[in-house]
Amino acid sequence: MTDLIVKAEQDDAGDSAEVGLFRVFESYMNANPQTIIIDPIENLKKLLLRHRQYHLIATSDACLHDKVFTPPFVRLIASDSSQMLRELRLAGVDFPVVCKAQEAHGSSDAHRMMIIFNADGLKSIKVPCVAQTFVNHDAVLYKVFVIGEKFHIVRRPSFENFYSFDLPPIAFDSQNITGSQWLEDIPVSRPPIAASSVPDVPAVALDPEIVTSIVKGVRKQFGLSLIGIDLIVDKTTGHYAIIDVNAFPSYDGVTDFFPHLLSHIEMIVWQRDRHLSANHHSVHLKQPTGLKPTARIISNDLNPAIARS
Repeated sequence: MTDLIVKAEQDDAGDSAEVGLFRVFESYMNANPQTIIIDPIENLKKLLLRHRQYHLIATSDACLHDKVFTPPFVRLIASDSSQMLRELRLAGVDFPVVCKAQEAHGSSDAHRMMIIFNADGLKSIKVPCVAQTFVNHDAVLYKVFVIGEKFHIVRRPSFENFYSFDLPPIAFDSQNITGSQWLEDIPVSRPPIAASSVPDVPAVALDPEIVTSIVKGVRKQFGLSLIGIDLIVDKTTGHYAIIDVNAFPSYDGVTDFFPHLLSHIEMIVWQRDRHLSANHHSVHLKQPTGLKPTARIISNDLNPAIARS
């Protein structure tokens, strides 16, 4: 759905197949207001453009915690590398930087990224894009898969720490960060660096209370319940960096995803029916067994000792 929304939003003429499908969907929803929408379209739109998404993350309750932040970022429009460098400095974005397409959904380009280590590498950037400071994080990316009030954490491989700025740009697909899956079609040099596998023992154990506050803050800011939050832990400070939020992610690695999804839908239906019964002064509806409207971890691959249900 997010890909459809992106393409419909980009069609100024309004005559594409995507716009037609989107209008059919909107017409159906207008004609059937009783239909339950898990995540409203207007809220999904908040995720589509990365610079807007990052601004919302940075101003969310999640980043009120003194150990949570989103790395400095800036939207680059000018193709002149000197102007890019000035904009990076004004925004406090330091090398190395990760350059990402401004659209976070809608095409394969949304996942194509590039790490730039110095001013000379800016010549390889395709604008418009969003540039964000790269944070050393011991080669581990934490995928937080949110299903309503519950979430599941999975560790994924990422880039090893960088300590040199004398490197050529690295182009990669964020969905396939492995040593054999670089974007060879992008005309940049490939350095003798490969993404590592996930360490057997993480350098740090995530604090479940901090992750829970992140989930609550991000959900509140975007008004969404089925999302993926990409987290890394700053090697230097130990602080948690939110680097992306995705609508309805793959949920790859989430045990019993569909039962948890059905449980979430059951809760939404119960809340809708309770609201309707209250308006009509009907009898009180019993809350579904086992469903509690509080954030909780459904599983955690990092440390079994902190997993709870």
